[in-house]
Amino acid sequence: MIKVSKLNYKHIFSIVILAIFLLTFSQIQADVQCQNSEGNAIAILIRLEGSMGTIDIPTEIYVRDALSLAEQRGVPLIVLVNSYGGYMDSMINIANMFLNSKVPVLGYIYDKALSAASIIVQPMHVIGISPYGVIGASQPITINPVTGQYEFINESKIINSVVAMATRYAEARGRNSTAVQLFITKNLVLKGEEAVKEGVADLVAVDLNDFINKLNGRTITIRYENTVKNVTLHIGGYEEYSPSLYIQIYSYLRDSTINSILWFLGFFGTFIALLSGRIDILPLTIVFLLLALLGGSVNINTISILLIALGSLLIAIEFIYPGHGILGIGGIIALTFGILLMPISPATQITPTAIESLRNLALVLGGGLATIFSLVLYKALESGRKRKSAVQTISNRLGKAVERIEPGKRGRVLYEGEYWFAESDEVIEPGDDVEVVDRKGFTLIVKKKSSKNSSFK
Repeated sequence: MIKVSKLNYKHIFSIVILAIFLLTFSQIQADVQCQNSEGNAIAILIRLEGSMGTIDIPTEIYVRDALSLAEQRGVPLIVLVNSYGGYMDSMINIANMFLNSKVPVLGYIYDKALSAASIIVQPMHVIGISPYGVIGASQPITINPVTGQYEFINESKIINSVVAMATRYAEARGRNSTAVQLFITKNLVLKGEEAVKEGVADLVAVDLNDFINKLNGRTITIRYENTVKNVTLHIGGYEEYSPSLYIQIYSYLRDSTINSILWFLGFFGTFIALLSGRIDILPLTIVFLLLALLGGSVNINTISILLIALGSLLIAIEFIYPGHGILGIGGIIALTFGILLMPISPATQITPTAIESLRNLALVLGGGLATIFSLVLYKALESGRKRKSAVQTISNRLGKAVERIEPGKRGRVLYEGEYWFAESDEVIEPGDDVEVVDRKGFTLIVKKKSSKNSSFK
C-alpha cells in the first residue's frame, strides 16, 4: 500500500499543470520578442541529408516551412543536397514548391542527388555541384515493406508519367530535358563537370562558400502565378534553418525499423494483455499502434488528435481514480507525442520559434510527469512485494481492528502500519486487539487477542 493520500496526489498533479502553464506562457513571450528582432538580409539554408535526406513527408514539411520563412523575409533559399532519394508523392510536392517559389531557390549538391533527389533539384533556379558530386539514377522502384527487397519499375504508364513531370521541371529552368529523361529511363549518372556540360547543373563549386561567391552578381528570373521578375543575387551570408523537433520525431517514427518495432509492440503487446487479462496495459499498446500508423498513409493530424484525446482521458482517469500509475504513464506518453505531433497552421500568429519551444516544453514536462508516475508505479510494486513477504511470514502477530468483523463479513485491521482486510469466525469490535493466525491471499485471518499476550501498541 502506498502511503500517499489522494489529496496529496492531486496537489502534486495540480502543481505540475500550473508549472506547464507558467513556463509555456513565459517561453512564448521570450521567443516572440527574439523573433521580432531578426533582420531579413540573410539567406535561409536547409540541409537535405541524414534523416532529412529521405524525400518523404517530414522532409516535405521541412522544405515547406523553410521556403515559407524565406518568402516571408524576401530572401533566397539555399538547399544543400546529399540524398539517395525517396518517395514519389513527396518528390512531386517538393518540386512544385520550388517551381512556384516567390524567391530564388539555389541548390548545391555537395555529395549526391540520386533518384527522387535528382528530380527535385531541376526546378531550382540555380544548381551547383561539387567536383565529385553525382546526380541521376532516377528509375522508379517499388519496395516490399515486409522483406525490404526492391524491384525496378518498367511499366510504361508509370515511367512516362515520371518522365513528363521531370522534363517539365527541367524545361522550366532551361535545362537539358533529354539528359533528365535518361536519368529515369537509363539510370544515367553524371559527375561534377559532366553535369554542367550536359546542362543539368549550372556551375561547379568546391564548397558552400565558393558556391555563394559564384552566385553573387548572377541575375535570375523568378516566375510565379502571373508575375515575372528579374533578381540579381547579392548574398552576404546565411542563417541555417534546422528541422524542428516535430519534424525530426515524425521522421524517426516513419523510419522502417522504428515503425516495425512499434507495430510489434502494439500487436503483440495487445495480444499478451488480452491473453493474461492485464487490460490496464491496453492503453499503452494502443499508443504504440497509433504511432505505428504514422508509417503509412494515415494523416498525422488525425493521429495527433487521437493521441491527445486518449492521453487526456487516461490522465483524467488516473487523477480521479488513482491506481498504480500504469494509466498515468500511458496517458503521459500519448499526450506528449500528441503535442509533439500537433498540427500548427502556417497562418498562426505564434512564431515558429515559439511553437518549437512549446514542443520542447511538452517533451521535458512529459518526461517529468512520466517519471512521477513511474515512481508511483515502482512504489506500488515495492509495497506489493513487501506485503507479500509480510503475509508469508506472519504467525501470531498482533494488530488492531478498525472496523467491525463478523463471521462471513470481513473488515479492516491495522497491521504493521498498513490497513488490511481481515476475516474471523468470531465478532470483533473496532479497537479490539487481534492476533493474526493465517492468511487467505491478501486477506488476514484473525482472532481476538488472548489475555496471555501483551497489549498491542
